[in-house]
Amino acid sequence: MCRPLRDEVLPPNESCFAHLYNRCVQGTYLCVIDHATGKDYSHRKDWITQRLEQLASIFLIDILAYAVLDNHLHVVVRTLPDEVKALSDREVAIRWLSLHPGRLLDEFVCVDPTEAQIQELLADPEKIEQIRKNLSSPSSFMKDLCEPIAKRANKEDGRKGHFWEDRFKAQRLMDILAILVCVAYVDLNLIRAGMASSLASSKFTSIQARILASQNQMALSLAFAKVSISDAEAAQRIKDIPQVQLRRRIEEARKQAEQRMVLKDAWIAKLTIDENQSVNPNDSHLSKSGLRASDKGFLHMTLAQYIKILEESLLFRPGNASLQEPSQELIEVSEAVGVAPANISWMISDYKRIFRKSCRVGSPELMRQEAQARGRKWTKYTRHSKLFYSEKSVEFDSENGRFRRAQISLSNPETSGESTAG
Repeated sequence: MCRPLRDEVLPPNESCFAHLYNRCVQGTYLCVIDHATGKDYSHRKDWITQRLEQLASIFLIDILAYAVLDNHLHVVVRTLPDEVKALSDREVAIRWLSLHPGRLLDEFVCVDPTEAQIQELLADPEKIEQIRKNLSSPSSFMKDLCEPIAKRANKEDGRKGHFWEDRFKAQRLMDILAILVCVAYVDLNLIRAGMASSLASSKFTSIQARILASQNQMALSLAFAKVSISDAEAAQRIKDIPQVQLRRRIEEARKQAEQRMVLKDAWIAKLTIDENQSVNPNDSHLSKSGLRASDKGFLHMTLAQYIKILEESLLFRPGNASLQEPSQELIEVSEAVGVAPANISWMISDYKRIFRKSCRVGSPELMRQEAQARGRKWTKYTRHSKLFYSEKSVEFDSENGRFRRAQISLSNPETSGESTAG
């Protein structure tokens, strides 16, 4: 069966929440120590994080969460096509040229484009419109993330070929619960993989950045490290410009950026939704700092409450009575969405097994509406949706390897619903 089109899963004219995932070729560990040669490639995780930070300042796509592991990465995003429509053609040109300086500099450097470059792009209205669409496109976002990483890694190894295994995977997150469980799953990924012992020590993740920022830890922002070029230099080919000169210019730009240190999470989307924030669709929420796409939050909770839910998810052990009592934070989420607390914990702790094959995650009603919008009566992804989006708790049948409604308990029949195969 062919894979769904990106524009079908993530309509370009709609603001969408999405979980984007990519893996190194054949699952090879290309971002850690190569046990065959002993060479350490851990610095490539820095490359990916730095590239994400650059993209956050250019694309009108909010980065809600991210995690970079030894052989794959996760990014949760929100697209902002309405904000792109409000940009002038000149603003579109400047954003795009800042990230795509042509052959003058390598792909990991942003520039201040020249007036000649801007005018040349403005003279092509069709190209401007395509770029406008690209600025809120997850496909363009992932291309500009993954392609430079692959080129740089191949150059480092002196080789050719694929770095990433395949086309990136994408899931649409269709409601607030889907967003919460997916973001939590991504933030807990390193701990689940045994690569970190705590949230604060989870390197190359959004949750570590948020925790460090809450402690007022600062960092250099690559968005401020832009290299200025002249029209004459822009017209030259990269081989005609001495590499020493280019390196010097890049280092000078980064030293200037060090004078404008920002909080560690300044480029990541705000976590908490501001209750006083305007809901008028005509109002712009573009970030005032220019480090991220917008200043909009995405969860109705504080960082402390979110961390409490993450820590509780790490303790979740189905069937262990001592850990069955949900926290107040989880109860509030449960009451708001009408889903059993245990089901929410299941979705966070076992997100990969539950939703791995789904290109959409959401309530049964939203899934039904999505299917009808595509001219279908149903979608195969609704089975787990119906099972977990329920006030009745779910359990895992280890014999059949499937989820199902929790069995009726004779000692406490009110705690479970009838058995239904998952």
